[in-house]
Amino acid sequence: MPNFEPRVKGKEQPSSTPTPRRPSPAAQSLAGQAETPNVPAALRPGRRFRWWHAFTGVVAVLALIAVGLGWKILRVGSTVFGGTNHTSTLGQLGRLIVPGDRALLQDDNGRTNILLVGYGGPGHEGPYLADTIILASLNQTTNDVAMLSIPRDFLVELPGFGYRKINNALAFGRTDEHPEGGDALITKAVQDVTGQTIHYFARVDFNGFKQAVDTLGGLDLTVDNPFIDTEYPTYNYGYQTIRFAAGAQHLTGEQALQFSRSRHGNNGEGSDFARSARQQKLLFAFRERALSAGTLTNPGKISGLLDALGSHVNSTFELWEVARLAQIAQDLTPDKVVTRVLDATVPDSLVRAGTGTDGAYIIQPRVGLGNYLELHELAANLFPLNTVAKEHVSVQVQNATGETGLAETVGHTLRGFAYDILSIGTPKGVRYDQSVIVDLSNGRAPQTVATLQRKYGASVTTSLPTDIQLAGGKPLTANLNRNAAPTNPQVILILGTSAVAIVHSTTPPAARNLPAASST
Repeated sequence: MPNFEPRVKGKEQPSSTPTPRRPSPAAQSLAGQAETPNVPAALRPGRRFRWWHAFTGVVAVLALIAVGLGWKILRVGSTVFGGTNHTSTLGQLGRLIVPGDRALLQDDNGRTNILLVGYGGPGHEGPYLADTIILASLNQTTNDVAMLSIPRDFLVELPGFGYRKINNALAFGRTDEHPEGGDALITKAVQDVTGQTIHYFARVDFNGFKQAVDTLGGLDLTVDNPFIDTEYPTYNYGYQTIRFAAGAQHLTGEQALQFSRSRHGNNGEGSDFARSARQQKLLFAFRERALSAGTLTNPGKISGLLDALGSHVNSTFELWEVARLAQIAQDLTPDKVVTRVLDATVPDSLVRAGTGTDGAYIIQPRVGLGNYLELHELAANLFPLNTVAKEHVSVQVQNATGETGLAETVGHTLRGFAYDILSIGTPKGVRYDQSVIVDLSNGRAPQTVATLQRKYGASVTTSLPTDIQLAGGKPLTANLNRNAAPTNPQVILILGTSAVAIVHSTTPPAARNLPAASST
């Protein structure tokens, strides 16, 4: 680089006047002291000049980083976050800077549904088989979030393919050139199963997930159940042994992938249902690290995340929608997150395991193949049912209809939705036309009472009817949570004849014309 020196007056046009002798260094020092008495060296004019240039340089570098990072965000945004209409880069920029009064897409209940799909990607066996399927719902009124995991072996009807495992939907749409495409095909399948409208879709492959976790510096989480998996797949289609100890753990990208994918662990961790619960835990840990100050103020980490997103993620979000979600997620706490897994291994689960015609392991609704009424009800009520589970009040079901076995049927059904069914009974010679809920909880079970009231069109009273015995009934068959004789229930559901049609109805609960509910 050329060395630019200050030009000296008279140097370009030599003069015949003799050049004055320069003062000695000692004289210069004395002169400087006389001209700038008691001025610190760092504040002398020459030093100020150099500090100003240093400051200007730092600002310039930061500006260049900001411009480069901003351009990368826009470049990635136009491909990964292009929205359903693939909005242009300039359009993305305009909506990001001036979002206006636009809100995230939502249904009539203020709920935004997002389908999250994880898959292997190129280089993995079955590269486009969906490995993770989660319906994430945001309640925009309360900013609560619910996550419902759907097993990859769940049997659904795919147009043109018949009943197949739901994890095939993404692959069929890509490899078989299905006209709807893989993303649309798996979205439709999840909508059929849950009865929920999917507003947004996002999928990521294994390599993108690993790269993103490593870019963040790993994830911190607590392993509740230690396990060993001796059949975890290697990258050359063999097997290896992986281990996870109980307690607080720091996971690299590869370890996080292993934690989420393991299917043959011991200690109760060898099922898809246990795996789904681990995946939900990882998502929350990822959110914690991604939205931490250490990430948001680190251009290198942001750039690395964008690199991971750019080639491994596809979604229907626009950039401004991602920014809005991130803003909401920053205020999210664990107590505002509802997690649910369709687990066939728990008593009275809404799904059951079976064997397909080809001998393969499958999952289907407990009420029959292709019958999603109960799953629709579960998905629609994820938030209130979570509150029911937290209230944890004992419920007794009394059958005052005359139909044999109805109380036991209803008891098993309700337990599948998270109600704590203590016992069932059939009062002799007692008949009710309308169902009645007896609330003896002293106000400790408002959501339990409200959801049962809506479900059965019941009236509510806080006084025990004279024809109903408080301690009547017997433990529900196979009630593994009750080893001793039943104690007094806190809520009693008395089924009236109006409940018979409700119990056997094939109409979705939201569309039923239930009897008017009242309180007494």
